[in-house]
Amino acid sequence: MTLNKKKYDANFTAAGLLYSEFIAIKDILLCDSFEETIKLEAKENKLLQIPTQAARKRIILEIRRRQKYAPSDFWNNFFEWDEKEQKLGLLFLCLKTYPLMFDFHVEITLKKYNIGSSLDAYDITMRLDELSTQYENVATWTDRTKSDLNSKYRKVIKEAGLYDGKNLTKPANIHTEFWSYFSNISETWFLEACFQKR
Repeated sequence: MTLNKKKYDANFTAAGLLYSEFIAIKDILLCDSFEETIKLEAKENKLLQIPTQAARKRIILEIRRRQKYAPSDFWNNFFEWDEKEQKLGLLFLCLKTYPLMFDFHVEITLKKYNIGSSLDAYDITMRLDELSTQYENVATWTDRTKSDLNSKYRKVIKEAGLYDGKNLTKPANIHTEFWSYFSNISETWFLEACFQKR
């Protein structure tokens, strides 16, 4: 399973899955002028209602990053899915947006799931140590950044329903149409990422 081999960054420490935020901006996501409307929301804060401007800017930056990776009909489908499916859909965007999260998922989580092993913070720490020897920029990250990446990644897969804090779990009661959507848009790697055997 290969997706993107870009240089790793620590951007996803800024936000988790952002489920309630994406739900709040439904009208913006479904309109034809996403960029203009989201810029307006950054100023007016009518939908997101994030108290501080700094926090709002940071969240909106991540929303815009992820939106770039959303397939053309993604949001129309997204708002038809139930909550569990929507959270998996947001995980899909995270894995597309953040190469480091994709790396954790493929190099640790999938391998752990396939051998029936649990997942803990130490596993991610070990992977970050490994990446520090391969990428100069990863080696410069502080322990705090690495710790944030570690906990944020585990929080995201927990929110998406793939992890209970210790064990990796296959999502249950997901409609076949949901999985078909990803097959139809040639993103079958995502089924594997959600522990669905191809």
